[in-house]
Amino acid sequence: MASRYIPAYTEETLAVLSRPPWKLVQGIANFRDIGGYPLKDDSGSVRRAFIYRSAEPSRITDDGKILLRDTMKVSSTYDLRSIPELKRMEKEAPIVEIEGITRNFVPVFRDVDYSPENVALRFKSYSSGDLTEAYRCILQAGGKTAYRSILSHILTRPNDPLLIHCTVGKDRTGIITALILLLAGVDDEVIAEEYALTTLGMESVKEAIWDHLIKQPVFAKGDAEAIQGLENMLSSRKDTMLKTLKIIDKEFGGVREYLDKQCGFSGEEIETIRKNIVCDEPPCFPPEVA
Repeated sequence: MASRYIPAYTEETLAVLSRPPWKLVQGIANFRDIGGYPLKDDSGSVRRAFIYRSAEPSRITDDGKILLRDTMKVSSTYDLRSIPELKRMEKEAPIVEIEGITRNFVPVFRDVDYSPENVALRFKSYSSGDLTEAYRCILQAGGKTAYRSILSHILTRPNDPLLIHCTVGKDRTGIITALILLLAGVDDEVIAEEYALTTLGMESVKEAIWDHLIKQPVFAKGDAEAIQGLENMLSSRKDTMLKTLKIIDKEFGGVREYLDKQCGFSGEEIETIRKNIVCDEPPCFPPEVA
């Protein structure tokens, strides 16, 4: 079973994933740098080589570990998965500890299985492609502990690169990434495009994940609504993130208000976090990426 989830790339996909914002870390899918994007006021860009995002790293190879620790200088990983997810995955995808890198267990939902297949079942709206209710729940649950822990790292350790991940690196990871990019001052359209990159990032393992999940009893019954919900959960559409950004603005008062009320940061701390994630370097991506 384990080998089925190891990323296997076509030459075409490999060519794309070999340039920014992607990072080829052997054994981890959907791995990319969230830096390099332009700021709306043209004052610079999001810092590169500081904050990374990915799918779960249980199958990272020895070469991948060396790259992550010694070349990319990642000091800490932040695992957003729940306890039920970790227990269910422990045989196929055991927790990996990398010497020299601190693993931080910071679940968005500590005792609720928020894996793609279970979320697809919980929210019937997924059958129509609307993930916003799940994302609203993530925003409500993630601020006080999980997202505060990640943002505290950015606040106090601006010279120590970090990796954020959940299971496939799309939903819980996508929300904290969006919050960081919003605070930096990245345009909504660019944030949504960054989120949508996960469709390509998971291409190498999506078929294997699908083949495994579709055999689970609830999906094997042929429930069309559940199967469509699962398909939507394994994709990342730009409009989903655009709707989520509107929720952050209208229901949470914007990113700074979210960091204040949901995460407990002061105005001064929020400004320091922002200063630590931006730089005056020009954006690094071609028009089709950013």
